[in-house]
Amino acid sequence: MDILDILRQMERNDGYFARAAVTEALARRDEIVPELLRILEAVADDPQRYAKEPDYMALTYAMFLLARFRETRACPLLVRIFSAPGETAFDLVGETVTEDLCSILASVSGGDLSGMRALIENEQANEYVRSAAMKGLLTLVATGQRTRDEVMEYFASLFGKLERTPGHAWNALASCCTRLGPEEVLEQIQRAFEDELVEPFMIQWSDVEEAASLG
Repeated sequence: MDILDILRQMERNDGYFARAAVTEALARRDEIVPELLRILEAVADDPQRYAKEPDYMALTYAMFLLARFRETRACPLLVRIFSAPGETAFDLVGETVTEDLCSILASVSGGDLSGMRALIENEQANEYVRSAAMKGLLTLVATGQRTRDEVMEYFASLFGKLERTPGHAWNALASCCTRLGPEEVLEQIQRAFEDELVEPFMIQWSDVEEAASLG
């Protein structure tokens, strides 16, 4: 199977996982990575075009493969792609946004926070993309690429940066802080609940208090 055959099998949704093509791609990293980066670059240049093609799968395959390869050159391209407003992100890769984007972003970041920070602070980006970027920072802590204190310091700064309108970005911020241990930001989280920025069906104040009590 040559590189063109691999790319052809991964381009469209034919109703099955292109296992042979993926296996071959994994074995031929040096040859396939430039092609995968070209896929990301094409989508980054015109995300709306690809969002109109519901059977287009090349982006999804490229994202997972580049994450598997820990390819940092993918990071700025993914930031461009997922900075698109509205539902474009879901039109491009569906539930990958909520299920796997956090891990993909962390895998291609090389431990650098800047790409995920850019998505988090982009008020025009989809709120679930921003949430995924916050969770990506948790992954960096869990894998030892960043310390808990570094990421918590950044999360604390977001309470003064995010637009104070209810939405999933606030849910994610409260949840991520709670998962890391919310002692330093208890007052800010409580204020967010009081201002009804956090939706209680996503996380409740009692969850925050319980996490803080654990130390």
